[in-house]
Amino acid sequence: MVKKKRLAVFASILVIGFVLLIGFYWSGYIVFNGPIPSFNPSPTNPSDVPSETEKTTKLSIENIKGRFNKIYVDIKNIGEKDAIKVNWSISVTGGILKRINILTTGTIDSLSANMVKTIKTDKFFLGFGRINIEVTVEAAQISPFTNTARGFIVFFFLIGVRV
Repeated sequence: MVKKKRLAVFASILVIGFVLLIGFYWSGYIVFNGPIPSFNPSPTNPSDVPSETEKTTKLSIENIKGRFNKIYVDIKNIGEKDAIKVNWSISVTGGILKRINILTTGTIDSLSANMVKTIKTDKFFLGFGRINIEVTVEAAQISPFTNTARGFIVFFFLIGVRV
């Protein structure tokens, strides 16, 4: 009787592990390089320095990170001139049955040269499955640009957010 119970527990753990492995492989977080799986590293965006001699405003989306039910994004002014009236938005969509649809917007009044401002989502979202994160930033002196990332949500835990 005890052996059957141990065997059932072992089989349950094995099945759950296999299902998680398949889920992470399907969502792109695990890559098989030979017989051993490895996690994909998060690619980063290189900061391009403007080549013009005049002072310009240039913004960069540095990091998109997922934490406990929040998404944090770093916006950096990589230009030599202050950015004024920086409008931003974070859109989170996806999950099983596409039940997650969150939009958070805001404005940064002024962002000095070489300064970083961290923004975050302000709404609570709950779900399971793959999510898509789209961050849009625009300022008075520059045209809008968008950076996208994807992640995986389990209830309110965000796992493996990467660009």
